[in-house]
Amino acid sequence: MQLTYSNPGSEVPRPPSLADKLATIRQMVASLETATIAGQRHLMTKVLDFVDGQVARTIAGAGRGNGHMLLQQLTLLRNETGRPLPSVPAFGERAETLIALLAAA
Repeated sequence: MQLTYSNPGSEVPRPPSLADKLATIRQMVASLETATIAGQRHLMTKVLDFVDGQVARTIAGAGRGNGHMLLQQLTLLRNETGRPLPSVPAFGERAETLIALLAAA
């Protein structure tokens, strides 16, 4: 006996676009101000991991100048995250810069 499942009116959900993912990252950055210190660290790490992976995927097609700028901003974001007590405003500014660069790439 063979079972088949059918749902003719349904569509396969599309994977989130880069714009969708960047919007989520922006929300995470915006929520840093109200998070506990542990929550801030957690969110910063999540944002850094995503941005790091996205820069790695984008760098080849970004051109020399933009690629250098992406790496420079990523380094600044990494340095801020690695501080004993990272500055939320500084992290937010650096993250927003990287998000804008990635959105434009």
